[in-house]
Amino acid sequence: MAPRGIRVLTVTPGFIETSAAQARIERMAAENGTDAATARQQLVDGIGGIPLGRPGRPAEVAELVAFLASDRASYLTGGEYVADGGNIPSI
Repeated sequence: MAPRGIRVLTVTPGFIETSAAQARIERMAAENGTDAATARQQLVDGIGGIPLGRPGRPAEVAELVAFLASDRASYLTGGEYVADGGNIPSI
């Protein structure tokens, strides 16, 4: 599609602490009788951990998408960009 001026890129986010994720954390805390920090850690542990030590923020994914859609990334095509804090081992 590049010859037609169409660039195809994908963004694969990991655990991003959206409002829905925060609601899930709060439900887990209530169900388990713990605090939000403990429930968040249980959720992180359940996905195998996050090497960077924390969930992502929505703005971090949004900034990546904005860059990829911008003219500054006009030479990029066919790439996959994983934003998961290192959860999926890759080089």
